[in-house]
Amino acid sequence: MYQLANDHSVHALTESLNLLISSSFEWPSLNPNDYTRAEKLNLLVVAMIAGLRQYYWILTLRLSVQWFPNINPYIHPMYSLIHATDFFLKEFDHIVPTVLGMDMSSMCAFIFLEWMIRTLESITFTEPPIY
Repeated sequence: MYQLANDHSVHALTESLNLLISSSFEWPSLNPNDYTRAEKLNLLVVAMIAGLRQYYWILTLRLSVQWFPNINPYIHPMYSLIHATDFFLKEFDHIVPTVLGMDMSSMCAFIFLEWMIRTLESITFTEPPIY
């Protein structure tokens, strides 16, 4: 069994790792006046993209879990997952008809969500030139 010599060597190792990580990363300013309007808008777009990507994975998890009939959808974690995604999936219920007994509306929801993410990724705000 491997054991370190003493707590001092562990403390020294963690301190050196913390110093290495903090010296290689420059923390952004938290003052909103330090940023231009374009930088604030770009940050907003990045936050929207991150939120949509998280929702994409929540939707993927919800639809993957529905394939397992032994999971009860009315207990807490599953009920919250279904409640968080139902409003979005209901918008696509009657767009595409059922094909061979399969509901294809969730595929339309994924395509729309992916389209929104890719559209937002193509948006970049710049400052107008000063003459």
